[in-house]
Amino acid sequence: MAERLHRSSDVPTYDTYPASPPVSQNAPGLEESLLAQGRARLLEEGRPPSSLEKRGAELGTAAGKLVSIVKHARRKTERLPQHPVFDRLSHLADNLADNARTGAESLRSQVEDRAQQLVQMAREKTADLSQQAREKAVVFGRQAKTGYYRARLRANQTAREYPVHVVVAAGVVGILIGVGLRIRRANRAY
Repeated sequence: MAERLHRSSDVPTYDTYPASPPVSQNAPGLEESLLAQGRARLLEEGRPPSSLEKRGAELGTAAGKLVSIVKHARRKTERLPQHPVFDRLSHLADNLADNARTGAESLRSQVEDRAQQLVQMAREKTADLSQQAREKAVVFGRQAKTGYYRARLRANQTAREYPVHVVVAAGVVGILIGVGLRIRRANRAY
């Protein structure tokens, strides 16, 4: 960062210098006096204003006109409630608000009715589906019982026709289960 070439009391240090001069509520003409001081300073120096200063003066004039227009509009709007047009506009706004409120209430009741219809339809569908599920469960239960009964009959028939084969098969299954448990225990021990 470049250092300043000289230091003077005229050059502000921005750590303690305010961004704008304090404006007192008690002195409404303070802005005009500051502008007058600025003009007097330019005249004291005896040089013509630069293009930047001219542009600043034009902007200041435009800002002053804008403030004047806003103040004038505010004064007019403060007197608006006393004007008969305001009463008419207020009446129209009240009518619009009532119409909007009535329409919203009507729409709300329609939506509520439709929601109740949808809930009732959902309940009916749920009841139908649960009834169908119960019927299917009964059918599957009967099929399972029939299948179990047939498997039991077939096992009994096989045991009666081939008793030696059933005993040998049971022994082989027992040995395989024993070997599997032994291997598992050996693996878990390590």
